[in-house]
Amino acid sequence: MAFLINATVEPHYPLKRSQLKKAAIAALTGADVKGEVRVDISVIGDRKMRSLNREFRNIDKPTDVLSFSFEMADSKIKKFVNPPDPAFLSLGDVIISYPQLLERAAKENMLVDDMTNLLVVHGILHLLGYDHEKPQEALLMEKLEDQILSEISI
Repeated sequence: MAFLINATVEPHYPLKRSQLKKAAIAALTGADVKGEVRVDISVIGDRKMRSLNREFRNIDKPTDVLSFSFEMADSKIKKFVNPPDPAFLSLGDVIISYPQLLERAAKENMLVDDMTNLLVVHGILHLLGYDHEKPQEALLMEKLEDQILSEISI
């Protein structure tokens, strides 16, 4: 079992790629993922996030985190940010808006590092098929999030 986590942070945002990778590995491990998988995490600004949210969800405002599952359609590989690595199964991309992360952390009275971990874990669980549209699904996802976050609390 090996995880390939690629983390990209726009230079003016003070987040450590090592923290993003640690949270991602904890999420994959906590969700009992087996095998060679890859996840790409990007930390961007509100302008780019708003554009992505508008393009892919028809919501014309920034959001804190978006997940884009890697899809196979008509046997042609569709990519979002990074090309596939044949040695790893690509689960997809997790995109985080740093300004939204800060705003949510302040609103929920959380440390920035704790909110960062939450958004990474939340995004990866979405890549793994977890959702929170229905109450039962939300309970299951939140329980797993809490379990994973308790393992990596700072």
